[in-house]
Amino acid sequence: MAATRYRCTNCGNLTRFDVVTDRRTRAFHHYSVGGALSVEDEQVLSESVVEVTCRWCGHGRAVEVLADEPDGASADAG
Repeated sequence: MAATRYRCTNCGNLTRFDVVTDRRTRAFHHYSVGGALSVEDEQVLSESVVEVTCRWCGHGRAVEVLADEPDGASADAG
């Protein structure tokens, strides 16, 4: 799954965002004899983004989702 890219239209930030998500998962919980928990085989059943806030200016209503780049394209290419 490709990561979603964001842009703040207020300050131009492309790299720092606070993202709040709701996630529903299924996982195997394995407890050792001593009681230590190890979580294995975690599967994400559903996930949705609740809120995205710009870390630079604190604005939440000016954040937009950037369109996916075509395969093979990169923002670092020049």
